[in-house]
Amino acid sequence: MKKTCVALLAVIMSCVFMASCQKPAAKETTASSDPDAALEDDGISAGDRIVFGNYPQRKVPGTDTYDTEPIEWRVLEIRDGNALVISEYLLDATVYYYDMADVTWEKSSLRKWLNSTFYDKAFSDSEKSLILTSKIQNKDNPLYGTPGGNDTEDNVFCLSLEEAQQYFKDADDRRAAPTDYALKNGAAVSDDCKLPNGMKTGWWWLRSPASSPNRAADADCYGNIDTRKNSDGVDGDIVFAESNCVRPAIWISLSDSIKKSDK
Repeated sequence: MKKTCVALLAVIMSCVFMASCQKPAAKETTASSDPDAALEDDGISAGDRIVFGNYPQRKVPGTDTYDTEPIEWRVLEIRDGNALVISEYLLDATVYYYDMADVTWEKSSLRKWLNSTFYDKAFSDSEKSLILTSKIQNKDNPLYGTPGGNDTEDNVFCLSLEEAQQYFKDADDRRAAPTDYALKNGAAVSDDCKLPNGMKTGWWWLRSPASSPNRAADADCYGNIDTRKNSDGVDGDIVFAESNCVRPAIWISLSDSIKKSDK
């Protein structure tokens, strides 16, 4: 009887030892079946406003300095946990190209400025890690056939004519106002068109070519973009126009650090 109990105990101890040596089974994961997953991620949806990065914006009263403040962005699209966003306000004013010349987005000084000067000034290293390098299509002008040039890869970019039409419901929705800092740098505004908050609206660059290679498309102070040929055969603005503004767009990876705007 003792021999039987000892043998049985040995078998039990052996089984316990073998079980403790085995690796735990990996957990099985499954994709989300939420039908709204493509429209919303971590509580952020297309149409929301978020804050991300910092840039000089409002003038400090009685001084020549400008407060560096969080940038407010409008979410245009959610895709695979990433968001396409565009600044809610016109953050700066600069030329599309520094000279009177035929130029495409690939060679524009605006593209270089956005992906160097603006990128480094507006975003910390941790924020840069969330910004995706985007493959940018540069189509020919749909009305005039003006060449759009080579496709590019950018961290920061301007919307195209097609995107400006796709992501905004109408011209009023496209209207945007320059910040004090953009006004200081030469942004033009219209006294006849204002946002509900009283800010005067301005013109902002698109990356698409306009009616000729030395002109670039833009959205005007009323939010209009060129969707049909003008009677004089000219649209957009000359590439070295200094009073047009920059409304940057980026693709970012959504994370817990990205918060909705409380404005």
